[in-house]
Amino acid sequence: MASLQRIDKVRRSPPTAEEIEIRREKKKNEVIPEGLSRREWKKQQKQLQWEEKKRELRASIREKKKLQRARKRERMKNDEKRSSNNSGSGSSNNSSSSSNSSSSSSNSSNSSSSSSSISISKKKIPEKKIDTGVKVIIDCGFDKLMTLKEITSLSNQIRTSYSVMRHCQYNLPIQVVSFNQRLQERYEKSLSDFKNWKGIEFTSAHLSELMTPENKEQFIYLTADTEEEIEEILPNHTYVIGGIVDKNRYKNLCLDKAKELGMRVARLPIGKYIKLNGRNVLVTSHVYEICCRWYETKDWGVAFNEVLPPRKIEKEREKEGEHKVEDDATRVEDDATRVEDDATRVEDDDAIKPVCSSIVDTR
Repeated sequence: MASLQRIDKVRRSPPTAEEIEIRREKKKNEVIPEGLSRREWKKQQKQLQWEEKKRELRASIREKKKLQRARKRERMKNDEKRSSNNSGSGSSNNSSSSSNSSSSSSNSSNSSSSSSSISISKKKIPEKKIDTGVKVIIDCGFDKLMTLKEITSLSNQIRTSYSVMRHCQYNLPIQVVSFNQRLQERYEKSLSDFKNWKGIEFTSAHLSELMTPENKEQFIYLTADTEEEIEEILPNHTYVIGGIVDKNRYKNLCLDKAKELGMRVARLPIGKYIKLNGRNVLVTSHVYEICCRWYETKDWGVAFNEVLPPRKIEKEREKEGEHKVEDDATRVEDDATRVEDDATRVEDDDAIKPVCSSIVDTR
């Protein structure tokens, strides 16, 4: 079988003295438009360069993925050949011992299981969804508080939520509100097919425009800054998820907005089932996916462990470290007790010495 070609990354050579001089001259002749800082202007230039080269880069990425899939198929074929050879050798050597036959069968089962694990397909999109009566709103009314990089991250999280919604067995439709400004520009430039997405609605309307005195009690804003926890996701309710990426810069942002609108607030029952590293703040896509997993399993613990990455969950070795600290403290107490016993022994020796000396004198 012909070996597959591997595409290596192009490593740039260090610039020469002439290239450095050209860059300096180019920097001197740069004309920055009025009203723009140099930093913002450089960001725009980088964006233009990306727009010019993105087709080539995407083609390179597609080629790499194509080769990865080909290598994966090749490994699967090799595993199948190896398993068939092991089974054939096991049947021909009938006079071998039972231990050897058991080891060969375990090897073949391991290889077959590895090949089967590689060939596991992705979760299929269900043909029919079970209606829940639940609606989910992603509130994107925080555009001015985010950087361009954070806007990009939020757009990717919304796209991930849409993918989760398509693969979920239960129908939890999404409505993206305050869809305007830079977030809308990001979608129109880089994710222009969002207009064809089904089951998700993008609207420029604000959250307050969707609420009326009659349906206000059905709206619940999910935020980690409250002590109120939900036990289950109720039908005929609308759950609002804050669409913001801020690295925890803004405290109580969603809570204050909900209070201003007179909405109920609640949080997912994270602390009852798992313990996170740091604050119990989750990204937008994780909150939505946890809600979907809860509907499929009706178990918050399973939903949290399936969705959250291991780096977010407190590891067992930290608990082991706490036990180690306790053991060390106990060891220190034992050492202190031992020192006291030694001190008492020394005092007793000092009391005995005069008696011994008097005995020697009499002798």
